[in-house]
Amino acid sequence: MNDKRENILSASIELLVSKGLHAITVAEIAAKAQVGIGTFYKHFKDKEDLVQQIWIWQKKKEADYIFNNYSANNLSVREQYFVLWERVVRYFVEHPTEYYFSYQFASSNILNEEINSIAMKRFLVFDELYEEGLKQKLFKPLKANYLRLFTFSTINGWILWAKDEQIPFTDATIQLFLTMSWDSIKN
Repeated sequence: MNDKRENILSASIELLVSKGLHAITVAEIAAKAQVGIGTFYKHFKDKEDLVQQIWIWQKKKEADYIFNNYSANNLSVREQYFVLWERVVRYFVEHPTEYYFSYQFASSNILNEEINSIAMKRFLVFDELYEEGLKQKLFKPLKANYLRLFTFSTINGWILWAKDEQIPFTDATIQLFLTMSWDSIKN
């Protein structure tokens, strides 16, 4: 990836999280990224395009983390669930800016279907996990993507709550929460 484009993405995600989309200017983004305004427009049409490209960029980094050395071979559905969702939690704990960006923009209308299909393509592994669980009658009878979205929303909310309440993210706490989230969707 182009270094200047990467600088703009990195600077922008921090500004978006701290100030919000409508409170930042392209000039402010360019200054923080140490590039000219023209360089911004060389890489992005506008701030909405920037948010879309950050979403794709951030989800790629998140997927690289979550799926690094991951294999579902010889793992039960429950084991896959715990491995994958623990990695999601740990990614967001280790990358708080990306967490807050994801939390703020996951339901934004800026992220249209086309952008989400690009950004979320690798995350379809979760839907496959839920599909298998549904076949085995492990989960409540909802569509696989509804189960994924429910779990993701629950985890997002829990992380926010734990951060606000200053609850430490210990192995035991993470496992307890994952057990609670598993129990909420299992048959």
